[in-house]
Amino acid sequence: MKNVIVALLLLFVALSTPGCKDDPDLPFPETEEFPQIFTNLTPQSTFSAAAVQSSAGNPTASFNIELQGGDLNQVEAIELFSTFRGFNSAGTAGTLSNAPRILVKSLPPTSGSVEVSINELITGVTRANATAGGARVPVTRASLRATESFTFTYELVLKDGRRIVYSPTFNTAPFAGTIAIAQ
Repeated sequence: MKNVIVALLLLFVALSTPGCKDDPDLPFPETEEFPQIFTNLTPQSTFSAAAVQSSAGNPTASFNIELQGGDLNQVEAIELFSTFRGFNSAGTAGTLSNAPRILVKSLPPTSGSVEVSINELITGVTRANATAGGARVPVTRASLRATESFTFTYELVLKDGRRIVYSPTFNTAPFAGTIAIAQ
């Protein structure tokens, strides 16, 4: 009798256990894999404060981006954004603050070198004015100081219109690059 009960119990367990088939009603979304963009800074990834503040020329800085993984055929463009990390007021000392992200340029979806000029980076960037009660004034080349910087982030623009935003929490994350103004 004991063997019959054990056999019936095993038969019940075997018949009531679900199989390993795909269930289309599972609550998990389908996943897609997209390329990741890594910033590789080079020795040319800084601006000299003297060159930036001078009115001669248009200093440039360069860095490399590397795309890894995912299907590049889905990507239409890479948009490069910059965030100015500067002092709140041009003539005062204090803590650095982040400005909003500003679109710098659109790039083809390939790994390679990116060159940006200081004039491209300061276009549209503002900061608080030290004398006008907090009113915003444009950042100029003459107002830039050593230790201020520009942090770059990216967005993938897909061919179907979707966007993948790579906005790291920390400025040192592999998905961002920082170009500093050095002495």
